[in-house]
Amino acid sequence: MQFITKRIVDEFRREGMLTPESVESAGFEQWDRVVPSWIVLVALQSVIRVRWEKGISAVGQVPRDLTKIGLSHDEAALVIGSLLGDVAGGQEAQARGLLTLQSMLGLFCAMAEEDSLSPRQLDDLFELGEEICRETLRSGTPIRLPVRGVEVGPWDASEEEAAPRLDRVDLGGLRVPTSDGFEIQPMHGGDTILAVTVIQGPTAIQLQAFRSEQAGSWEGIRQKLLSRIRVSGGSASEWFGVAGVEIRAEVPVTDQAGRPARRRIKILGCDGSRWTLRGLVSGLGGELDSTDDWAYETFLGTVVVPDFWDGRDTTIALQWPQTKRQ
Repeated sequence: MQFITKRIVDEFRREGMLTPESVESAGFEQWDRVVPSWIVLVALQSVIRVRWEKGISAVGQVPRDLTKIGLSHDEAALVIGSLLGDVAGGQEAQARGLLTLQSMLGLFCAMAEEDSLSPRQLDDLFELGEEICRETLRSGTPIRLPVRGVEVGPWDASEEEAAPRLDRVDLGGLRVPTSDGFEIQPMHGGDTILAVTVIQGPTAIQLQAFRSEQAGSWEGIRQKLLSRIRVSGGSASEWFGVAGVEIRAEVPVTDQAGRPARRRIKILGCDGSRWTLRGLVSGLGGELDSTDDWAYETFLGTVVVPDFWDGRDTTIALQWPQTKRQ
């Protein structure tokens, strides 16, 4: 399959188009078997992700020469953003018919040329792409998320035996992973601790858990947060990240000198059994292009204890650290 993929890519680089036979061989939008177009899509996402981790934004990744791609600059930026995980961008790109075989091949070929990828590097990309496609098919569904509570967290207290064995600080309603040099600060509401902020170097994550029967699901909470941020003068959008669908936002704040400023944050969320966990990431980890994954690891490693809820409101109350659990 890699040989056919390479032949199709080479043909497109030479001609800027494919013969009808090659289009048929590419198998665009066929997800029930490994086809060249799927391999190219995975390879393209890999190239985009590497550029992103180097600090190049979606707009900054738009190739200089768009002749063979068939997209405008703004359309190309929209497609690249969607492949990075921009949920709304992906929906718009799909609705506008921008996710085509030509746009995928065009973007991949243009980026490969700009990055001076060698034939060996291209072969490696196609090999990796085919491996990922085959593994995806083996998982049983075209797009499969890890199962929360079985393969990935956050974890319910009843699932703690399946969770990775980590040092966790016991906060009553939450058991939060610890690490060397970490700091933890409480957020009080009267005589109750409603949330905690965990700090590691330049990144912080505020963790708060709710009883889902009272507060609703993460999807519902997310829509309210998006509206609230936008009404307050900030900007916010949904992205698909390490912990699933999250909010990436810029919110208005006041700096230390009392001047208006804006702060970038990420808001993570996950539904469990009778609970929803929310994590607000700020500092370095809150930057849109940050590669600091410590906050994600902390969020996904947290154990929620829903029975600690006292019934007074939606929040699962916390207590100050008692003992560490393995």
